[in-house]
Amino acid sequence: MCRLLGFAAPDARSLADAVGAVQMATFCAMARLHDDGWGAAWTTGGGAPVRTQRSPRSGYEDPALAALTTATPARAGLVHLRLASSGMPVAPENTHPFLDAGTAFAHNGAVKPVALLEGLLPDAARHRLRGSTDSERYAALVRHRAVQLGDLAAGAASVVAQLAPLFPSSSLNAVLLTPRELVVVQASAGARVPHEDFDASGLAEHELPTGHRTGYYQLWRRRSPDGTVVFSSSGLRTDGWEPLAPGTVVAVDLRTLAERVVPVTAGAAAPAPRSAPLPATPPGQERHESHDRADRAMVRT
Repeated sequence: MCRLLGFAAPDARSLADAVGAVQMATFCAMARLHDDGWGAAWTTGGGAPVRTQRSPRSGYEDPALAALTTATPARAGLVHLRLASSGMPVAPENTHPFLDAGTAFAHNGAVKPVALLEGLLPDAARHRLRGSTDSERYAALVRHRAVQLGDLAAGAASVVAQLAPLFPSSSLNAVLLTPRELVVVQASAGARVPHEDFDASGLAEHELPTGHRTGYYQLWRRRSPDGTVVFSSSGLRTDGWEPLAPGTVVAVDLRTLAERVVPVTAGAAAPAPRSAPLPATPPGQERHESHDRADRAMVRT
């Protein structure tokens, strides 16, 4: 359960310039609750490769996150604040976004049981996994299906159609970035709001971000007069924004900023699920266990 923010613009600018300084500060402050790491991906456009920066530290008042969102120019980018699912280690390899084959992927939700999800992957995709999260496996399945269908948005829509009946209480919301497009998935109709995490956070009710109790999984979209488009999870002020429709995938062409909407449909045939064992969680790596360790690495690619 995490926070997502993505944008595409007609020229290079920082994420804070795209969304507004006050809104950017509000988003970063949500790392007080979503404190299991943060990550970003961006491209400068013109087919330039996607770069990422990730840290398993909390982004709350982290100068590295502040610097990246205010001083890194990009034509398109995304930021992810992680609230780890119970039992998932807080570690660099489990920090979003996951970058593979030029596609960055950030997820908001929990897809369990993870073994069932991993069983849907072909062997080649399974062997490329680096961490233990459901989100990385979801990302790998989307990339695999996108190759099969020749289209990233169609691949994402096909995977959502496959996973939704298998994991009816899961959120499959996601933001993906390639050198050519930004793709946003709104698919969380049956997802359960993690009220227990809010209650255990130590935050007073009035300190919880806007909409967390009532619209936690809703994604919002805003387009500016210059064509800049921003997508965000709940928590920001949404005056002038519009909610994404359930069960849709939105793709933004980074060259033209044109949008296309792909409904969630069955797509290509999928292999039958099969169980696959996960690596054991190393002792001492449970959720929140290592928040204050000084040896946590920041990963930049």
